[in-house]
Amino acid sequence: MRFSRTRYYFGEAVYSLLRNRLMTVASVLTVSSCMLIVSLFYVMVTNIDFFMAQMEGTLGIVVFVDDELPYDQLADLRLDIVGVEGVSVARYVTRSEAFEAMLEQFESPDILAGISPDILPRTFEIELHALHFHDGVVAQLEAMEGVRRVRHGQDVANILLAFSGGVRWVSFVLIFILAAVSIIIITNTIRITVNARRDEINIMKYVGATDWFVRWPFLIEGMLIGVIGSLLPPLAVWFVYPQLVNFVANMPLMEGVIVFRPILDILVYLFPLVIFLGALIGLIGSVSSIRRHLHV
Repeated sequence: MRFSRTRYYFGEAVYSLLRNRLMTVASVLTVSSCMLIVSLFYVMVTNIDFFMAQMEGTLGIVVFVDDELPYDQLADLRLDIVGVEGVSVARYVTRSEAFEAMLEQFESPDILAGISPDILPRTFEIELHALHFHDGVVAQLEAMEGVRRVRHGQDVANILLAFSGGVRWVSFVLIFILAAVSIIIITNTIRITVNARRDEINIMKYVGATDWFVRWPFLIEGMLIGVIGSLLPPLAVWFVYPQLVNFVANMPLMEGVIVFRPILDILVYLFPLVIFLGALIGLIGSVSSIRRHLHV
């Protein structure tokens, strides 16, 4: 595509956007609304995943070793645990280490004077690759020989997974609905342009203009609407998100409890995502309008 043609295509697209300002604004705002929903749910989902990743290290699984299991079989048991799909770390905790950890929880260590570490069980502290492995790992650990009991936070894990899945489904439904509305409005915007330029298009066809020469300005017009409408939501996230994080972090009892994903980590993926989706929505709207109303 030569530069002169490219300049012509973009010039015609921009001129059309300016000539139909009311429909252009309506299309841009609709795309912005759709991309704002995309941005909001992306921020929610990515922070839920971020929080769950932190929980994978704290929502530990503790395996209590059977007291009758000989010490020389502990290494084999550890290998069996590590071999379970989803297990990333299996750290053996001796009775003495467990006793020392217990002492640190009391202001006065003398409260445990006369108590022997031998009363405590031998344990393995388990960490997972991802939270969705939780139930399967627990089931396999409970069935192992030499395991007396498994302590885990199954209820918390299930709640987090259910909430994350629910947020994703709601976001998909809302994004699909708003994307459909955006496509319809963009289609109507391009249709107005096509109808206004019908005589000009016919003349261009008579003098030998190719179908794609006629189509390109309308395709670019739709993509410009989508891209322009997609620029506002990331900017809103850029300004609002840090304020929200600071507000939550300064709430009573919340300091250090919830850690949010950094804004730059969000925007590095969010910005190209919404630009791509906006351009795609605009392109689909243009193609739909051309197919229905442009007989070339």
